[in-house]
Amino acid sequence: MYGFNFRHNREELLKYILFAAAGVAVAALIIVLIVNFFKSMNFANPRCLYLLIPVILGIGAGAAFKQFFPATVKYPFTQDFDFKSGYLGALVKWVPFTLCSLALILCVFALARPRRSGKAILPPAKGIDIMMTVDTSGSMETNDFTPTRMAAAKNTAQNFIDKRESDRIGIVVFAQVAMLQCPLTLDYNALHSYVDSVDVNMLGGSGGTAIGDAIAVSAQHLKDSKTKSKIIILITDGESNSGTIDPIAAAKAAASYGIKVYTVAIAGNGDNQMPVEGLFGTTYVNVANDADSGEALLRVVAKTTGGEFFRARSNSELEGIYSKIDSLEKTEFQQKTEVNYKDNYMGLLNTAVILLLLAFLCDKIIFIKIP
Repeated sequence: MYGFNFRHNREELLKYILFAAAGVAVAALIIVLIVNFFKSMNFANPRCLYLLIPVILGIGAGAAFKQFFPATVKYPFTQDFDFKSGYLGALVKWVPFTLCSLALILCVFALARPRRSGKAILPPAKGIDIMMTVDTSGSMETNDFTPTRMAAAKNTAQNFIDKRESDRIGIVVFAQVAMLQCPLTLDYNALHSYVDSVDVNMLGGSGGTAIGDAIAVSAQHLKDSKTKSKIIILITDGESNSGTIDPIAAAKAAASYGIKVYTVAIAGNGDNQMPVEGLFGTTYVNVANDADSGEALLRVVAKTTGGEFFRARSNSELEGIYSKIDSLEKTEFQQKTEVNYKDNYMGLLNTAVILLLLAFLCDKIIFIKIP
């Protein structure tokens, strides 16, 4: 039988102190590793950690009992055996016990379910649905804006899109007819591409401005939306002179679905020149300013739906109008933080199993004891 006998002499005292120091160092190393492991974690069942108190007390009691009340059995011929003490005896006595104790502690930590948390900021559940409705009739090529009305409208639309964070935006284009150019989307990169592709005469022909049809098509793609706010931003440089739907009737229908229409009359002061393609190339013809004549209708449309009318005579005024609409129609951004957890208890359980296997190997195979 191996035993560890403490003798009151300097040599044995030194060995005991060195052995104790080594044990403290190992324990400190284990504590540091545990602290680093749990540094960025929390526990799903933190109350289970209270089990450490009886476990540690039990381990301490077991160690004291093992030290001061070692198991002994009567065995014949003990004089034929050379009983050893010291480091080897301590290893035989304490290694399996220590491994089992660590495994039990790890099981308690695993029972508390340590987990790492990761935070994700979610966009608001409901934003604003916006349909940008742009006049593409030939007069939008007039150069009273820099460089043209159409270019100015597209540039300010791009800037407006950049200011929105969580609103779905779509595009409707119209001239003598109206057409959906881009459905409501949160893919702003794709939306920028669709805005770039908007151009005058893209619907064929240069005559006609169907404002009623444009409002109807825009409202058709907004009416089933579940968002709290639905708006149409309608940009035109002329009066309604085409289409099959009356603009006021279309506005009333939009209002019944809770859709507001912001109307923007875009045209400089006085007459301006518009490029016209002919047999002998591009020529410029003077065009009358129709925005003023259509202003009354646009005011009625906006008022009917609870929106506002704006008059833009320059690039800066148009930019300011978009900024005002942006301030009027702000998403109620209620930031939500979602916390995702990843459990890490399996690593502790696997380590505990390995320690128990090592304890078994040490106790039954590596450190063979007699009897």
